[in-house]
Amino acid sequence: MSASVDPLETFREEVAELLVSLEHALMQLEEDPADLGMIDDAFRSMHTIKGSGNMLGLTALGEFTHMVETAFAIVRDGKAVVTPHLIELGLAARDQIEALLGTHEPDADILAEGERIVQELIREYPEVGGAPQRASIRETEVPDTGGTETTWRIQLTPSSDAFVTGNNPILLIRELMELGEMLIVGFTDKVPLLSELDPEQCFLSWDILLTTSKGENAVRDVFIFVDDIWDIRITAIDESSLDSTDLDYKRLGEILVERGDIGADELEAAVNARSYIGDALVQQGFVSPERVEAALKEQDLIRKRRETRQSLDTTSTIKVRTEKLDTLVNLVGEFVSEHATLQRLAAAAGDPEILSTAERLEALIRDTRDLAMQLHMVPVEVLFSGFRRLVRDLAKDLNKDVKLVLEGVDTELDKNVVERLKDPLLHIIRNSLDHGLETPQERQKAGKHPQGTLTMKAFYSGAHVAIQVSDDGRGINTDAVREKALVQGLIADDDRLSESELNELIFAPGFSTTETATNVSGRGVGMDVVKRNIEGLGGSIRVESASGEGSTMNLRIPLTLAIVEGLLVDVGDQSYLATMSSVIECIELDDAARYGDQKLVNYRGQLVPFVDLREYFQLDSGPDHEHAEHRQLLMVSSEDRMLGLVVDGVRDTFQSVVKTLGKMYEGVEGVSGAVVLGDGRLALMLDVDRISRLTDK
Repeated sequence: MSASVDPLETFREEVAELLVSLEHALMQLEEDPADLGMIDDAFRSMHTIKGSGNMLGLTALGEFTHMVETAFAIVRDGKAVVTPHLIELGLAARDQIEALLGTHEPDADILAEGERIVQELIREYPEVGGAPQRASIRETEVPDTGGTETTWRIQLTPSSDAFVTGNNPILLIRELMELGEMLIVGFTDKVPLLSELDPEQCFLSWDILLTTSKGENAVRDVFIFVDDIWDIRITAIDESSLDSTDLDYKRLGEILVERGDIGADELEAAVNARSYIGDALVQQGFVSPERVEAALKEQDLIRKRRETRQSLDTTSTIKVRTEKLDTLVNLVGEFVSEHATLQRLAAAAGDPEILSTAERLEALIRDTRDLAMQLHMVPVEVLFSGFRRLVRDLAKDLNKDVKLVLEGVDTELDKNVVERLKDPLLHIIRNSLDHGLETPQERQKAGKHPQGTLTMKAFYSGAHVAIQVSDDGRGINTDAVREKALVQGLIADDDRLSESELNELIFAPGFSTTETATNVSGRGVGMDVVKRNIEGLGGSIRVESASGEGSTMNLRIPLTLAIVEGLLVDVGDQSYLATMSSVIECIELDDAARYGDQKLVNYRGQLVPFVDLREYFQLDSGPDHEHAEHRQLLMVSSEDRMLGLVVDGVRDTFQSVVKTLGKMYEGVEGVSGAVVLGDGRLALMLDVDRISRLTDK
């Protein structure tokens, strides 16, 4: 029996997603203030948060969000423009909503900060001040009809003396807006010439298309005090519960006749004119261009709604908590391990039927594994986009002008890998902005564009994902690095290091070339942690830099941490697993052409270095292994180079769950995890990238 879902916890998860969307919209608006789509996105995110918060009784959250929502509604309605101050307020409000999230009784500091934001909004947008009271009655009094959305056509023609009697149609239209999404078309065809205009008379009318899940009574209640004296016609024109696959809507002429804009005879005359219906009706004086435009907008709106509804109906999706996906992946991994045991027992028994069943089961488990891994993959966009705000705020604090460029955001990674990459990338970005990129004045003196660029790029590289973080700043000062390394005793005076080797020193614990520590960096912590965390993921990191041109951090990360497929090899009495993605070929060591004492082998016309794993892991070199006299050379690829690994024997491919190593293996270079074999023994995962880098020195 499953535990009941906590509505508040579900609400928190939904709001967390909405806050990501809100922040994205605000960052896009900062780049393009005229992007009406982003204004709508920001408004919609806050509107959803407000409505859900009110339903759960989170009054403080609902009232605060409504204030901010109203400010963006004012901008959306064209009464104000997006300003840098509005973006600042929006981002501050986003942080405040996060602080208020799920808090029934927020503390004084949270309320004080919220009040400050609200007061600033009221000063900039006076209409915000009275907004909550107008909305609260409608939100609490109007019942929902259970999710069935209906689009209503509301033809609103106020009486000519509407202003004289104290009725304002604009206020009623605003009240309608609280019920759902609206499309409003105003008509001015009855407005007389200025010389004949009576300012106390109302000559305007409106056609309103309202899509809402509230009932018809809720719509009619808006006009309860003017229903008898104004011309108000309310018609349902599309309902989400209708079981129809027809994406088409009524033709233009039908809509105009239905709305009473033209008669059937006038429509027939326009059809006989053998021209476009709308043009013919206007040319013959049967209807104004405004009325035709309104009918066309209605036609387009309903068609789009039906297309969207059909798309949602045909795409069945559900939300699953990540903890459940983690459990699924782990269970599939255990199936893989148990299946290895079954195969060993089946082979020992020699029963053809059992062997056949084991083979069929292997195919099913493989398919299940692939599906589980696909479910656990997420695009790196969810990781990269989270740094937009960081780059913006940090650049502002450092008085720098920085543009963030994201590439390859559709590249997918295991969600657990994405989570563990956040901190390393955070340190890298902070270092790039603080140490790498110059101020606008410094860049201009160097002949560069005042605005610096930070680029985050992701792409597939075999069974790995490569992530590059590049800046076009000053690059690493290798002279300063060497001087600091000498002071800290990391190198000796007579050491002759290449530029790339000097650059690698920035990953040494406690290393920093900054003399004065700041809030951003300079304390000698960060890059060593970055390297340790990346290698803890089974990945690698290296740096490229050119003086005056910038630096690039190259990360190579495995696609997944859960289940691997590799090639089992034996070295001494220990088994090792090399991932299949890194294996190129396996050849007899005796067949390889070696060059004297140099550990080089001629592999297909190319000199390739090789490593004897017995020597590397300091294992007994005596001929105690059954395959020692027929040693194998395993050719593997590591980043941009090839390497040979000398092993005692090669067994077979193997799939299993990767287990983390205990503390006793912390100092062992060249292994990154372990897998459980079918007979219960452990095989160590070979860290090919690490072995390659260590032997390249």
